[in-house]
Amino acid sequence: MDTVQADANHVRPGLEPGRAGLLLLALAAVFVLLSVLTALLPHDPYIRYQQLRDTIQFRSQWIYERIELDRTPIHVAIVGNSRMGAGVSAPQLQARLQALTGQNIQVANVSLPQEGRNVHYAVAKRLIEAHPELKTIVVSVVEEMPRRGHPAFRNLADVGDVVSAPTLINFSYADDVAILPYRQMSLWAQTLAPQLFGVTRTRSPDYAGPGFDTTKTFELPDGRIVERDAIVPEDYLRATAEREILSQSPQVLPDALADYEFAVERAFTRRLGDLARRHGVRIVFLQLPIYSDTRSVGNAAFYESFGPILSANALSGEPTYFADYGHLNRYGSAKASAWLADELVSKNLAGAPAR
Repeated sequence: MDTVQADANHVRPGLEPGRAGLLLLALAAVFVLLSVLTALLPHDPYIRYQQLRDTIQFRSQWIYERIELDRTPIHVAIVGNSRMGAGVSAPQLQARLQALTGQNIQVANVSLPQEGRNVHYAVAKRLIEAHPELKTIVVSVVEEMPRRGHPAFRNLADVGDVVSAPTLINFSYADDVAILPYRQMSLWAQTLAPQLFGVTRTRSPDYAGPGFDTTKTFELPDGRIVERDAIVPEDYLRATAEREILSQSPQVLPDALADYEFAVERAFTRRLGDLARRHGVRIVFLQLPIYSDTRSVGNAAFYESFGPILSANALSGEPTYFADYGHLNRYGSAKASAWLADELVSKNLAGAPAR
């Protein structure tokens, strides 16, 4: 009996509520500190742009190589979604601009699949920093302003741009920030020993060069072929286009609350506009059509405060111009590229190369 009583007297009580709270705060502070420290780990950004080489965003590697590792000038850049990649041939646009102006204007199409102004900003930021000769950036716009950012933003953007993105009604913010410690540690390790991870710190021998044409038929990393030379039956085009148009939701909140409904799109469009303005670069917005869709750009007045909108909706009714409901084929891209060159020159939007 005495032994049982003695043991009972030596049982340690649990942590007091105040001490437990302090311990949790201390653990949280350590976690935040370690996260910040890992986010500051240095790495080669070229390796960052190689991380998506096995996905549909595989051209991000070529984009980095063209911007950062190729000293060929870029005077006009195409930055946007897959409609822009399929619809604007940089070599054709460049040749027509040179013919119309008599100037050695160089063009690069650095578009990625899927819409998202935050990743457009990340790419344009590199363009502006690496190419002071840049005069015009042609940026994609679509019929209904997007509510979400680009899925590759978390992979390609600088840490500061990920952390400083809008937090309110930004459905990807928590995931984008949460992945940063792992991303930074992985990129740091890959920078130290690239050969162990199958990446390189020197320009790939497979670099497609400054004359790369994004409008041609190509093979995805998984072996699928994306056809850009075919002409698709009109009834199929119309049916798939109608489904896409019906799936797009118009603005819900009043204009006074549009900055919240379209938080990422509007915030990064402003950042892009401000950055371009500070460096004397023009912003031009380009709408390439969905088949049979003649809707104008939603929230046009917002975009026009940063630059003019050019719309190629005149091409929307010709089925032989489309590879699918939302992407021009080689015939359509030839028409769009020639039209875009004429528009840029007639409106004095192409600029002259720096001397």
